[in-house]
Amino acid sequence: MIKFIQNSRFVKVFSVMLSISMLTMSFASKNMETLSLKAGTVISVENATEINSENLIAGQTLDFFVVDDVKVNNKTVIRRGAKAKAQVTRVNKAKGLGKEGSVEVEIKSVEAVDGSEVRLTSARVYEEGEDRQTAAILLGVLVCILFLTKKGKNAVIPPGFSVDGRVASDVQISVE
Repeated sequence: MIKFIQNSRFVKVFSVMLSISMLTMSFASKNMETLSLKAGTVISVENATEINSENLIAGQTLDFFVVDDVKVNNKTVIRRGAKAKAQVTRVNKAKGLGKEGSVEVEIKSVEAVDGSEVRLTSARVYEEGEDRQTAAILLGVLVCILFLTKKGKNAVIPPGFSVDGRVASDVQISVE
């Protein structure tokens, strides 16, 4: 009997709390609008830090940032500074015999104002370091064989390097 009374008190208290919370909730809807970002729309992104083939591995993800607001019907669907995800697709470190390093990065997607992911295409960056192969071989043969261990330069993409990507397919984005 005591358990039943305690349980019924619990039910009453729970019911009152639930009623109060329901009454205080705001049911006002925001004026959300869904806009269509068309496939092929150009989005410029840039890196914030140096990208160097010496310290990268293939498959590694990197962050880029959107350069300018992207608008549809005068409403921003992608904000300036929004994060863009990139991936290192190929990387070669500088090697002996003057062989240069290289790096290729592909921008995969950017984040829209509603948090959705907008896939990009045609956004690749490829950079090669300086080839010192001829100098290494000549110096190795003419001066000292140790010059054959001379490395080329690694590929470096400086901060602020900008690349244009295109929206891969039509995307619906919710904006206020």
